[in-house]
Amino acid sequence: MTTKSLGVAALALLAAAAATTAQAQSSVTLFGVVDVNVRSIKNDTRQTRIDSSGLSSSRLGFRGVEDLGDGLKAGFWLEAALNPDDGNASGLAFQRRSTVSLMGNFGEVRLGRDKVPTQLNWDDFDPFGNTGMGAVTRLSVAPGLVPTGGAFNTFSRASNLFSYFTPNLGGFYGQLSVSPDENTLGNGYQGFRAGYRAGPLHVSLGYGQTEVTSTVDAKETNIGASYDLKFMNLIGFYSTLDVGPAAQNNWLIGVTVPMDKILLRASVSEMDGKEALTGRDARMIALGASYNLSRRTALYSTYSRISNDGTRFTVGTGAPLAVGRSSTGYEVGLRHSF
Repeated sequence: MTTKSLGVAALALLAAAAATTAQAQSSVTLFGVVDVNVRSIKNDTRQTRIDSSGLSSSRLGFRGVEDLGDGLKAGFWLEAALNPDDGNASGLAFQRRSTVSLMGNFGEVRLGRDKVPTQLNWDDFDPFGNTGMGAVTRLSVAPGLVPTGGAFNTFSRASNLFSYFTPNLGGFYGQLSVSPDENTLGNGYQGFRAGYRAGPLHVSLGYGQTEVTSTVDAKETNIGASYDLKFMNLIGFYSTLDVGPAAQNNWLIGVTVPMDKILLRASVSEMDGKEALTGRDARMIALGASYNLSRRTALYSTYSRISNDGTRFTVGTGAPLAVGRSSTGYEVGLRHSF
């Protein structure tokens, strides 16, 4: 073999080794959830439909991590909502999350569209994971809370979000997030989350602020706590949301009870209107059970009822509901994750 041939072969081997090393230091994962149910809702009239996201939010995503060396890693996360009942007739968009981040001993810096800190408390301190007919955010924003002409686009997620997450500090953690409005009313957000999670105890405080009109801000403060007794997990949550001349308080008391492959859920929650919303209240009870057929597949059922007083919250999308009427519903479904 000639010297030139040896050189070419050596370069090929080095390239193959480099590719193998890079591949070993990086990972990309396809993941998702397909959750479909039969849902029946009684508002002013009854409507029965095939629906989605009763136990877990249906989704399709890609995530990856690359090891940059010296304890530094880069990552990305793209996650889109799925509507398996109609095959995403409206199209697929990565509106649930689309972020890129740097991670290390300093924590994580994350950029893109993501959940805001205050929303994470609604999710963590709800026995139903803030999903399906029993989701606590069914009572989250009362009609009339946002002034006419205003916008509140950052209650759950924000685009153009910059977030810093602290490393785990002996159970303590924190998050700081800022999103510029980019000249679009209701898009700017500033907020934080600080909590402690160790052993059976989890407690977290969140705060967020968004400009909903040129003169009015939406200011939310919430706090949640849970304690795992092994045979039962006790959960409590409280939130205040102030939008200029109107405000509301929300609270929840809930429980989850694991029984081998069965998980029972129950919650009682209430929205109390304040100031300009005085007299506009709502109460919700939710009961649910799931049965794990495997680690990835589960059968589930949920019942929920909302009693409105000057409001028109519903347990899910369905027939119209008059002010002050009750909304009830149940769903039975199958969830598979991959």
